[in-house]
Amino acid sequence: MGETPLRSELPVYRNAIDWTAFRREHALPDVFAKTVYLWPPERIRELQNARFLKTMEVGWRNPFYRRRWRAAGLEPGNVRGLDDIARLPLYTSDDVKESIESTPPYGDFHGLDPVFARSTPLKLHTSGGTTGLPRPTLFDPLAWELQGLGGARGLYVQGARPGDVMQIPMTCSLANAPWLAYKACHDYLGVMPLTTGSGVVTSTRRQIEIAFGFGTNLWQSFPEYLVRLAQACREELGRDVRELKTKFIRTYLGPDLDGSLRREIESLWGCPVYDGYGTNEVGLAGFECREQSGLHFMEDLVYMEVVDVESGKPLGAGERGNLVVTALSRTLPPVIRYNLRDLGRILSAERCGCGSHFRRMDHFLGRSDAMVKLRGVNVYPMACLPAVKSDPRTTGEWVCVVERIDAGGVPRDEMEVYVEVRHDAATRDGLKEGLEKRLKEDLGVAVRVRLSDEGSLEELANTGGREGKARRLVDRRPGYGNERGSDA
Repeated sequence: MGETPLRSELPVYRNAIDWTAFRREHALPDVFAKTVYLWPPERIRELQNARFLKTMEVGWRNPFYRRRWRAAGLEPGNVRGLDDIARLPLYTSDDVKESIESTPPYGDFHGLDPVFARSTPLKLHTSGGTTGLPRPTLFDPLAWELQGLGGARGLYVQGARPGDVMQIPMTCSLANAPWLAYKACHDYLGVMPLTTGSGVVTSTRRQIEIAFGFGTNLWQSFPEYLVRLAQACREELGRDVRELKTKFIRTYLGPDLDGSLRREIESLWGCPVYDGYGTNEVGLAGFECREQSGLHFMEDLVYMEVVDVESGKPLGAGERGNLVVTALSRTLPPVIRYNLRDLGRILSAERCGCGSHFRRMDHFLGRSDAMVKLRGVNVYPMACLPAVKSDPRTTGEWVCVVERIDAGGVPRDEMEVYVEVRHDAATRDGLKEGLEKRLKEDLGVAVRVRLSDEGSLEELANTGGREGKARRLVDRRPGYGNERGSDA
């Protein structure tokens, strides 16, 4: 009795952040929607510039960036703000892999100090990993909270409110997206997250039973599985998924330029569908508001550019190129001009109908490193989506298979698009020919179509409720890796 309790030396998470400073600098979702989100462009730029300069200070202390910047002839002070950002060299996942190989297991791009690692709670997520060991990204408490907060802001703008129930049929593994949704709901919105995992973890029928049982009214998942859930509700439970009265769905529509995928899901579920764009390194980088007129960049947390795929030079609004991200508050690892090699374009910097001046990007348009050159034409597998969705006899699932053939002694690359056909399609007459015609129009080059039975592409395309994103490219060309896959 009366003894002084011992002081713990453990790195307790709640003690790792100055919460007062965090909330002063980073508006919570409801405050954000009334303040920063509605700021004029000049004020947004001022905030971005101040945070960018602090990020540059971190970058100069980081061996990965310091080495690259000095190789480009730069010294501290040469880059004085965002107006000079194009002077900084880009880097890609290939550079990250080299960093990891030279300084395993995390790479020197993290700038991780061993003392800091022992004294600070850290979380690990990975990106990639189709072949070889996945690339790691560490999160310190600040990065982890900013990811959850950013995700929550998007959901709040879309209409999520305390008391809602969000079902997340995506397994909380080393992948990032389900964790972001969970943390956004649980920590920042008062929304109850149901982390049911994918269809491999919780069967599709059980997913629907859980939704009805616990009052799910929000969902986050990939489009392919949302369609599957609606079908299972009708076929296995004899009910209409619209009975759930879902407020909205957040998903990742990909290059749904004609809106056909959105319309299909909205028709099945009877609710709005909002697109999102994010990466393992920065969380939710872009989100749709209720206007559905492009994805707003999360401007106070990331600075996004679009650059030419070949030259890396910045492009103007409306021009398609690679998305480049700079995280404005992340320090472990700092993310400064990371060429994501995701194709996109900026649609508008004008004030949106929702009142926000945050710039808006188009849907994700595919991966530039998944591009296949066919007879001199650059073809992106994700560009097949509108054609595949154009005929209701398809399930909407497809995968491109590329092989190198011998054409009279001359090697030539050819692509065949495997397309699933619904089991209840009355006929397949004209389907193959119609799809090949539409694909030639959309892609600019002729490709073959192979019709496949419903469900038969689950293994090859990684669909049907399986873990991870759908795979849209299988590359069987020599030297490109055996069955090298590219995710959507």
